Amino acid sequence: MTAIAAAIGLFFSATVASSSVDATRRQLDQDERQQAGRVGYWTESAGELAETVIIVNRSLDPVTNVELWWYAPDANIDPAKHEWVFMAFETIPPCTRMVFDHRALDEFLLSHFGIEQGGAPVRAIQFIDSDGRQWLRDPTALRAAEYEREDGEDVGDAPARQEPAEHCDK
Repeated sequence: MTAIAAAIGLFFSATVASSSVDATRRQLDQDERQQAGRVGYWTESAGELAETVIIVNRSLDPVTNVELWWYAPDANIDPAKHEWVFMAFETIPPCTRMVFDHRALDEFLLSHFGIEQGGAPVRAIQFIDSDGRQWLRDPTALRAAEYEREDGEDVGDAPARQEPAEHCDK
């Protein structure tokens, strides 16, 4: 009977240890994603082919090296060169909503890539959180980013109106 009790005790100890490791792993993942999870984007129609883009940072820390990514294979440009195109700017301040007027975005896409209005939909944003981790958010998920942009690709100040963000972590 003692051998069976010892085996059951070892089984429960291993199960408890495994559960503890899983809980710790989930907590670490949640901690890493805490700020990034408070950053999002969406679009609103601004006419037949135009869209206004809104990015919001609801965290108490800025996010940096921000990029808007457009998917452009149907934009009549060389897809080998520009399947994805992006606009990069330095920072989204804490608790800030940025509203990008479609005219500024259309002008950027036309002047930099020759993409006509409505030729490329916004598909993702990429940014670096306050801990230096790079994230990509698209319509389906938030995940660690794989692409590191090169220096010199910034547009400077983002062509966007800044407003206070609702539901900010205060």
